[in-house]
Amino acid sequence: MVGASALLAVAALTGCSSLATSDTPTGAIATPPTGAIATPPPGVTVGTPPSPGITEDRAENISTLPPVPINQPSPLSNGLEVTAVSAEPLELTANGPGEIAGSGLSVTLDFVNNSTTDISLDSLTVNAFYGDGLPAAPGAMDTATPVDGLLPPGDHRQGVYVFQIPADGLDSAVFEVGHSDSQNVIAVAR
Repeated sequence: MVGASALLAVAALTGCSSLATSDTPTGAIATPPTGAIATPPPGVTVGTPPSPGITEDRAENISTLPPVPINQPSPLSNGLEVTAVSAEPLELTANGPGEIAGSGLSVTLDFVNNSTTDISLDSLTVNAFYGDGLPAAPGAMDTATPVDGLLPPGDHRQGVYVFQIPADGLDSAVFEVGHSDSQNVIAVAR
């Protein structure tokens, strides 16, 4: 009883106000009537959120290097060196939702950290294209073993990436590897 009296006294002294109305249950917060503009609490700024996918930092200076052959190392600008060790055709099986059986290509990539700091392999993007630049969809996830985690300076790690590519597009396949901390993208031609 003493605690409730003290709370009422504090409320009376501070001039407590509420959006509650007589038909609002005790303890509930009333919503403003339709068409009314709610005032944000102090310290909260209300504005229009940015459009999805648009950021202040634009990747205007990113360039794709000319394709290199299999087994030739190619450096990203952040010190990560990438080598396509092999690119082998395979028949994909559909084992899960959205997976499609058919012709595909598996590429094994070797990543070497030639910088002086750890590099996050979680920030990699690996894509494949064939024909006249047609994008290849990722293949069955149970056949791929992409890399992740931190790669310390001087260490290397290999990952396998699988893509759906029609049989007549296998010879024209090009893989592109980029990193969020690099100003260039490397390309490997099969």
